[in-house]
Amino acid sequence: MQTIGEKLEEARKRKGISIREAAETTKIRSDYLQKFEANSFDIDLPPLYIRGFLRTYTRYLDLDPDRFVNDYNALLTNEGKPVRRESHGRVDFGESARSTEAVETTPAGRSAQERALMLKFGLLAGGGIVVVVLIILLANVLFFHTPAKSAASAQPAAATVQPEASQTLTLTAIDTTRVKVVQDLDGAVLFNGSLARGESKTVKKQGKLLITVESGKNLRMEVNGRSYPIPLEGYGRFALD
Repeated sequence: MQTIGEKLEEARKRKGISIREAAETTKIRSDYLQKFEANSFDIDLPPLYIRGFLRTYTRYLDLDPDRFVNDYNALLTNEGKPVRRESHGRVDFGESARSTEAVETTPAGRSAQERALMLKFGLLAGGGIVVVVLIILLANVLFFHTPAKSAASAQPAAATVQPEASQTLTLTAIDTTRVKVVQDLDGAVLFNGSLARGESKTVKKQGKLLITVESGKNLRMEVNGRSYPIPLEGYGRFALD
């Protein structure tokens, strides 16, 4: 039976298209396409991005995107990796837009007996840790006991929380599209509007962002000058960590 990569390579050659031509048309890096056709998906991208690229590439080759995404999910399952499926619909750019939640499934092939054994070992390990902690506390009380300080004089040092370093997110419109950027930390709307062709918008990124885009293929994204691919072509919403 042919692998995902063999099917992609065969379809591309049947259309008489080079890797370079396919990369220029789909806006997917040529080294990613070469890895896909080599049936190698071990690239430094989240599975969500890889599924988006697979859908774009298979649609470009006049293949069935859903079939190839299902084959990719099956490949992840066989490798023992969790499969996260995202559901997308038409995007509402209003303030009342509700987020689409991802449903994560557990790895297939793990029997109830294996899960029970794992739970048992986890409980035993947790119990052992509790016993060790109790022994240490008891030893401190018996051998290193010192008079307790009064509550008034005890001044615990304040914990210092280091804020996460801010990053710069730049969105550039390849063609006219509408974009909404929400900061997941506090729900603040950093940008909500249209970008004309060639227009850019830069915002400060603190933690995870939720980005809603009217047409993913018309948008380019950079974080601190490094280009990141948009994981969808049309309407949709995705998270940027």
